[in-house]
Amino acid sequence: MSEQKVKILFVDDDSFLRKVYDSELTENNYDVALAVDGQDGLDKARDVDPDLIILDMVMPKKNGFEVLTELQSDPETAHIPVIILSNLGQAADRQKGLDLGAVDYLVKDSTTLGVIMSRIDNILHSHTSSKEVRKKSHEMAIKEASKIPEPEKIDEAKTSANILTNVAKQLVKKSERKSTDDRQIESSSGGAGFQFCPECGSKIKINYKFCPKCGYKLEK
Repeated sequence: MSEQKVKILFVDDDSFLRKVYDSELTENNYDVALAVDGQDGLDKARDVDPDLIILDMVMPKKNGFEVLTELQSDPETAHIPVIILSNLGQAADRQKGLDLGAVDYLVKDSTTLGVIMSRIDNILHSHTSSKEVRKKSHEMAIKEASKIPEPEKIDEAKTSANILTNVAKQLVKKSERKSTDDRQIESSSGGAGFQFCPECGSKIKINYKFCPKCGYKLEK
């Protein structure tokens, strides 16, 4: 039983490049699928389920950035590694492509077929050996990310009501403590807690023997 070939999808609107890469990839024992524009690339990615995609950036219908975005947002294609092969060589374009999920970004004018074949081989072997394992790993990552709880929304009206309720409870407790303290003072001082000096009329504690104001000796 022959080993199943690795499938590569080559997406580019340049017919000459499609022929060149079809021939080169086939000679290197890859199973090749070709797409002529961005939308065709998306359709083929879902139909063919390739092990790797080589993607141009400047294409009709959908450009490479749009294709990357849709590939990454679809659970059925998000696990597929993508190599960008484009004439866009600006650092900003490269960064954008990598940020959108590409595993490598190569500029056509400065990249040879040999370099591309080497990159393809490295990328396929740097990922887990089978496409099924890569897909399961990606699905597990999505599942784990979905378990992260969202920050609880604060009900401001409910929070304010709770604050007012707690303040009211604290005031009641404070009032109850004060009443208890006053009762304890009265109890320890013999009931009413105060008396009036018969000489000067000053209000003094009941346990005093002399009036602190006039010096009158108090009777017991």
